[in-house]
Amino acid sequence: MPLYIYLCPECDIELEELRAAWRADDPVECPICHGLCLRQVANIASPARQTPAPIRYASPEQVARAMHGPACSCCRPRRRS
Repeated sequence: MPLYIYLCPECDIELEELRAAWRADDPVECPICHGLCLRQVANIASPARQTPAPIRYASPEQVARAMHGPACSCCRPRRRS
């Protein structure tokens, strides 16, 4: 079950309550003044996102060399005449 945060406007206290998601918006009774506490949006920090490294794809020549092997005649670099 998710943990929700509720705020009592009379006492100015925060309450944390475990409850089913379908009951999340139902008010909670304040244990001090017995008024209704309303749900607050949680301020949860997410971990810093690092920019992923760019994906480098193999060139067609690299793929052919890996598939055929280094001694393949079609994959060897050609010399200029």
